[in-house]
Amino acid sequence: MDLADNKEATPTDSLYLALVQCFGIIICGYIAGRLEVITRSEANGLNTFVGTFSLPALIFLSMAKLDFSTVNWKFLLAVFIAKSVVFFVVLISCVLSTKPSNLGRSALFAIFTTQSNDFAIGYPMINALYGSTHPEYSAYLYLMAPISLVALNPIGFVFLEINKRHQSEENRLNGTNLDMFKAIAKGVALNPVLLMTVLGIIGNLIFSHNLPAIILVVLEVLGNAFSATALFLLGLMMVGKIHKLKGAALVIPGILISIKLLVLPLIIRESVVFLSAGENSTDTSDLSTFGFLYGTIPTAPALFIFTLRYNIDIDLVASAMVVCTFLSAPLMFISAKLIDAMGSGMSPTDYAKELKAFSLDTSAASVAACIWLLICFLAIKRKSLKSATHRCTLCLIFAQLVTAVGVIIWTKLDASSVGTFVWYTQFLFITLGIYASRFWTTAIALTLLFLSSQTLAFVVNLQKWLFILCWGIPCIIITIMCLAVTPTIPSDTELKNPNFQFGRIHVAVTILVLIFCFVVTVGCLILRQRYQRRNDTISSYSSLIPTAAESSSRLTTGRNVVDVEDLVSPTRISSLNAAPFANDCSNGLCGTGEDHDCSRECESENEAEADTMEDPQILRHLILLILLLCSMFIGLAMSVATLIMEQMTGIYTELAFLDVALGFGQSLVAFAIFGLDPGLGRLGCWLRNIFRKWRLEKELQLPDEESLSPEAKAFREQFRRCYLAKCQARIAACRRHLLRTYTGVFTGSDLVNWLLEAGVAKDREEAIYYGRCLLDSRVLNHIDGTQHFQDRNLLYTFRA
Repeated sequence: MDLADNKEATPTDSLYLALVQCFGIIICGYIAGRLEVITRSEANGLNTFVGTFSLPALIFLSMAKLDFSTVNWKFLLAVFIAKSVVFFVVLISCVLSTKPSNLGRSALFAIFTTQSNDFAIGYPMINALYGSTHPEYSAYLYLMAPISLVALNPIGFVFLEINKRHQSEENRLNGTNLDMFKAIAKGVALNPVLLMTVLGIIGNLIFSHNLPAIILVVLEVLGNAFSATALFLLGLMMVGKIHKLKGAALVIPGILISIKLLVLPLIIRESVVFLSAGENSTDTSDLSTFGFLYGTIPTAPALFIFTLRYNIDIDLVASAMVVCTFLSAPLMFISAKLIDAMGSGMSPTDYAKELKAFSLDTSAASVAACIWLLICFLAIKRKSLKSATHRCTLCLIFAQLVTAVGVIIWTKLDASSVGTFVWYTQFLFITLGIYASRFWTTAIALTLLFLSSQTLAFVVNLQKWLFILCWGIPCIIITIMCLAVTPTIPSDTELKNPNFQFGRIHVAVTILVLIFCFVVTVGCLILRQRYQRRNDTISSYSSLIPTAAESSSRLTTGRNVVDVEDLVSPTRISSLNAAPFANDCSNGLCGTGEDHDCSRECESENEAEADTMEDPQILRHLILLILLLCSMFIGLAMSVATLIMEQMTGIYTELAFLDVALGFGQSLVAFAIFGLDPGLGRLGCWLRNIFRKWRLEKELQLPDEESLSPEAKAFREQFRRCYLAKCQARIAACRRHLLRTYTGVFTGSDLVNWLLEAGVAKDREEAIYYGRCLLDSRVLNHIDGTQHFQDRNLLYTFRA
């Protein structure tokens, strides 16, 4: 009895354990790779096993054992429509936004956004939440898997094979269209995933979804090995990849993850509602909630096998998959908790009370963020207003401040205040701020587009009209609504939302505004990407035709500058050329010294900041637009759900809170992007001073000459006499590290590899010992004087 009570009291315990299981295996794989328990060559064997045997066996089993007589075809059709819409939108958008088009990459991204980890994560999650109320939902996962495996993935495989054929040197030189078609057909037909999908369906028809035991026992063992092995391999391949998710490298994974975890679940939910997939409204509501939860399942590890097979964006996809899996966990937990809360009897009154409290908290934080951002833009970084993009961002921030003030007023009103002056004031503030922020998001996108395709004068002239339109159109809409519609107290508690105070008419207007702004913003981003790629191509061609003076200058002053973070392969040192020391460099540190005065450094930084004050910060604005597009999409889904809602569900509640967080919290997003760096120059200098004092206190203490062993002294003399010049010519180079450039430096791994190649040391342990002897005897030193010699990517330099 107690066990049953505990099970009923904690319906998400199984989900928690399933997620811990998946993440635990990924972390184990990462640790194994980081500690080199399993090498890359050994991982190739795991990759072959998973992609060629385990995954195909699992797919064959799932196809061959399906019972098509129990299928809810309308629900399956709704999921198919939703996945197809997302698949083709991503595919076409990627093709249009890249020039020249990369069909393989576009197909891979489309598969990323539609293929879910149905078996490793999906089944435990759905079984945990619906095992007692709707046990058939767990079986639906085997029905929805073929949507990707049979219908969508084959289309992606065709594009991948076409791209593979196009990249083949042999095809470019000798191939014909017929040869290319034959090669593509052969590649698609022999793809183990697609082949086993087709064979599984044939096996289902032949054996009436009851496989013979002699086949079943073999395939079940192979299929059961997929989840653990694929997740372990995913963690293994993540070693050395996470640090690459910086700056511009975050944009594409961020977009893909947003589409997979936010867009796909909402489209599935709305598709189920529009098709009325259930037998009645309650069944349809349950199915729509189930469809939303199914959409939040992260991308399947099988996609990583595809990237390895076709060698396309392996690092990017691996990093995005792990981040997607980790981000899906809180989303699934929130969804599960809200579904459980609504099923346990959470009343609409409780919902309205919680939503009002959450709106107040979000708006209060937004006011603080807006005030700080306004101080940054108007006081600390006034020159940034010369940038066309920052002017639009400033208007967006002001619109958000107006919204936040309006929401704070709204939370203090009661039902009897509807129609009063204070009520109209808060309505004006909220609606004007929300609509204006949507239009200013579109204005930022237009500005970025025309900065890439038109002159600056054109953009400046355009912004005069944008200022009128982005503030004028919301004012006109608000005026018409106030004159044409009489505000009433909403009879449905679920409509007590600050975004929809005029009822369903307000909802309809909001939908139109959001659709217009969303479509225009996305279109501008796609067009800008095409212009940017075209400009980059033209620039790359122009750089191939240097003048004679430039050529001679490059020959005399050129240097190899390598990021130390990129030195992950021991074979890299074979391609490094020697770089001469600059006349003004000491100990390999270009243009810097320990005796620099901090005030002088701050002055140079301030001058550099003044020179770049008009920088439009394109990357930051692109990230801002992507996050604001997510906010728009959530707002659009919330508006549609409110317009057609017949009863309040857990997913509707979740959408309401997400809409408040992303709608009223837009300024928090802007704060995270723009509000953390302005005005920190003096603080940075002070922190550098503290760090220098600490570093001097922690400086490595080396033994004096008398304390050196005879062995170390003998090797020092031998190395200086016989090897120093050769070693320096081979491995010393100019490299960047932590925003500084060092001349004549090398990593500890470089020296170890050279000692082995030159035959000075027999193994890496002996080479490390010799390196420590050289550092103790002052032949080489660490660039900061804080580290002893190690076989790592730490930078060292030979003493002059």
